[in-house]
Amino acid sequence: MQRLCVRRLHRVQSGFSMIEALVALLVLSLGLLALAGFQVRVLVDSVGASNQNLAIQLAGDLADRIRANPAAAATTPSRYVTDWSAGSANGPRPSCEGLKAACNAAELAAHDLWNWKRAIAAALPGGAADVRASATAGGVLLMHLAWDEPAVLDPIAPDPDWQCPTGKACLEVSVAVPQP
Repeated sequence: MQRLCVRRLHRVQSGFSMIEALVALLVLSLGLLALAGFQVRVLVDSVGASNQNLAIQLAGDLADRIRANPAAAATTPSRYVTDWSAGSANGPRPSCEGLKAACNAAELAAHDLWNWKRAIAAALPGGAADVRASATAGGVLLMHLAWDEPAVLDPIAPDPDWQCPTGKACLEVSVAVPQP
């Protein structure tokens, strides 16, 4: 009699461990799916942070060029003011590159903008930029950099005064123009 009871218990419990294994497998697979989704989100956010970091570095580059050429930056209108157009394939003439280059302040400003716009187009996906003189603060230039950021779930809408291209992430950086 005792043997019979042991066999019945054994048969009942053997199926229960299979169900436990399937439930554990289901819980594990759901956990791995959540982890994969988290990993994708981290990768997307790191690309966005990298693009923003590049934009800030490029804005700092032009800010340094503006401060190094106050004669062109302080004119009215500033020689550094530009629109959203892309940099041309050919550089401005005369070329301001090399040791023997002899450029005046306006030519150097045109060369700086050309180099800067090309660097933005090369470094940022769909990169574009403009520079405007501030209407309210004298001696301040406003740089706007824009790039494609398709992974942004809840983008922050830029100020409409920036006239940022539609569908792009934008950044504004202000530069105080040194007076010569």
